[in-house]
Amino acid sequence: MIVLTGWPAIPLGLALLTLATLLVVWWRQQTFRWPIALALCLLVAPLLSYWSGQVFRVDPYRAGCDALCAGHAGAPVAVYRIDGEGEEFLPVGFALNTLVYLNLALGWSAIARTVLVRAGELRRHSLLVQIALLLVFAVAPLALSPLFLPPPQARPRGDPQRIAINAQRELFMYDQESQAPVMRAALEDVRPRYDGQEGMRVCFRTYTFFYLPAGYLYLDMTREGVHSNAGGALPPGASCWP
Repeated sequence: MIVLTGWPAIPLGLALLTLATLLVVWWRQQTFRWPIALALCLLVAPLLSYWSGQVFRVDPYRAGCDALCAGHAGAPVAVYRIDGEGEEFLPVGFALNTLVYLNLALGWSAIARTVLVRAGELRRHSLLVQIALLLVFAVAPLALSPLFLPPPQARPRGDPQRIAINAQRELFMYDQESQAPVMRAALEDVRPRYDGQEGMRVCFRTYTFFYLPAGYLYLDMTREGVHSNAGGALPPGASCWP
């Protein structure tokens, strides 16, 4: 997750605007319906930016911090800053994040259109081929996106980082308890076990197909922090530390 404010955001914004302009020029050269494609992408981009702020969240955490570390929401550019007082909307971050999604929408739709047009040139079963390719190029990548796009997560330091790495190695022991298939897990925090026993509890936010939140996985680590001796799954909206 990138947090940008002030003048460092200007070069990235200019680069994204330049790329979006080039993609619009390509669309204009390909079809007279390019305003429709541009309008749809302009509509989808801010919606995706807003959606990322609701799904990709790193709440304030304590792992490796002297005090409470501030969290962020939104990806790949943060659109909210989260601290103990609440959420602070970042207009610059939202604008940059929207530009990122605008370029993704323009570029991905350009690839899909090119493939579909080539498939439409086939004489036999062209409609079936186009539908199959649409599923391959549009639905499948979105469904499997958690496999190749890592979500933002807490960044612990020191011993909490070691414990979190050890816990991540044992996630497979508890992921079958989740209500939905776990495609990706992001570190939420590392804190003392709330039951009073020695050791730390490591909490992971989990995602399933289409990057939909699947809930949480928690692991109660031994005193040495090498292995877990308990763990389980929690539904979305729950807390690893009740």
